[in-house]
Amino acid sequence: MHLVLSWPVRVVVAALLIFSLVVDGAGYIYRITNHYPLTGAVPGLPPTVLGTQLYFHRGLDLQGGTDLQLQLTNFPPGQTRADVQQKTIAVIEKRINALGVNEPVVQPAGGNNDRIEVQLAGVPASKAQDVIGRTAQLVTTKWVADSTVTAGPWPGYRPQETALRADMLTSANAQLDPSGGTAWVVNTNYNSAGAGIFSQLTNDAYNACPTTDCPQRHITNWLDLSPDDIAHWNERALQLYKPFDQGGKLVTDPYIQNPITGGTATISGGTPGFTQQSAKDLATLLNSGSLPVKLTVIQSTDVGASLGADSVKRSLAAGLLGLIVVIIFMLAYYRLPGLLASLALLCYAGIVLALFKVFTVTLTLGGLAGFILSVGMAVDANVLIFERFKEEMRAGRTIGAAVDAAVRRAWPAIRDSNISTLITSGILAFAGTGPVRGFAITLMIGVAVSMLSSIIITHNLLAIVLNFGWTRGGTVLGVARGRA
Repeated sequence: MHLVLSWPVRVVVAALLIFSLVVDGAGYIYRITNHYPLTGAVPGLPPTVLGTQLYFHRGLDLQGGTDLQLQLTNFPPGQTRADVQQKTIAVIEKRINALGVNEPVVQPAGGNNDRIEVQLAGVPASKAQDVIGRTAQLVTTKWVADSTVTAGPWPGYRPQETALRADMLTSANAQLDPSGGTAWVVNTNYNSAGAGIFSQLTNDAYNACPTTDCPQRHITNWLDLSPDDIAHWNERALQLYKPFDQGGKLVTDPYIQNPITGGTATISGGTPGFTQQSAKDLATLLNSGSLPVKLTVIQSTDVGASLGADSVKRSLAAGLLGLIVVIIFMLAYYRLPGLLASLALLCYAGIVLALFKVFTVTLTLGGLAGFILSVGMAVDANVLIFERFKEEMRAGRTIGAAVDAAVRRAWPAIRDSNISTLITSGILAFAGTGPVRGFAITLMIGVAVSMLSSIIITHNLLAIVLNFGWTRGGTVLGVARGRA
């Protein structure tokens, strides 16, 4: 008897195992060698497919972070509270997503549609409140003559709001200044209406006067500049005409060298210019839009990770104990096939954990539960194969034919049960939030890999090992050929 394995299958199996060993082990070797912590972000780690560092990303219940309770006030007229609450949640989610937070929870709270709860893993309360609470209304003004103005950068001139509105802005992106150097800029794009207005504004400014010291050659962008600020310009000019990250509202006050057409503009940061972080923060605020209401933080809690660490230890201990019990059972009942299934199970666990890192799956307590459950389902598939193998052996088939027939007969049951689980998990992942979604995602990945483990890895391990004569005895296999 000789079982033949195709080289492509061998290459795929070997590549997956090497992949899991490198992803799961290399990072820890690097951390230990350089005396870095074994968890969290550290310098030098490669990026995942989503651009973050390659390590286990933990949710709020495992990592700690911030839990905010937000009160909504100043509801706009003509809109229901429920609609305004959902719009506010959408804006908050956009801002949080730009921060790269894993599996954030943003959900309605209270019974009057006037509260929102926000949970962010690994983000301090101060940072969360700053990003979420900013209104981020980009206001574009021009300078008009006013003899009553005695303060500010241009005495004798007052800012006047233009027709270019914040809702005409379609995108904002932070990048290094393409003209060279280390300065960062924010590129903005306007829709067709905004592009026309901006083109006219820059054309008027360009033709206003020939010198650089003429304020009418400047188009100014502000963050959250209000009509009241403009009305009281003399009293507020010195405070308002400061960069927004230094307590003012000024974004940029550029000199217009030429008319700008096409709806694309570049916001430089003036002097000293944007840093990478301030440029990204501004782009995040502009992209996420303006909040439709005023937000007040009524409760802010920094969630510690001590409970999470204890929960992780308990969950891992439970999973390890269950794995040991399963391996002992498989060895006692199925002998050599059980040993091979246990090896395949370890390969399965390594591949799944590597995928969690590569695809930045956020591990929560629910996610750990999904992973542990998928381990049990991987064992279930092997049990189906081995029971079919025993039946084929008792029917008098050769070992090679029994293995092939067992896999072929067990496959429909394995396929149908796993597909039904994948469908259910997909629905939970799509409709669920927070821990429920984490559970569904880890279960989906685990079930998908378990089919690979049971059909390909276990099958091929059997094919390799059962080519040796000493493995063909009934004692080693747990069943004798031709015995009822």
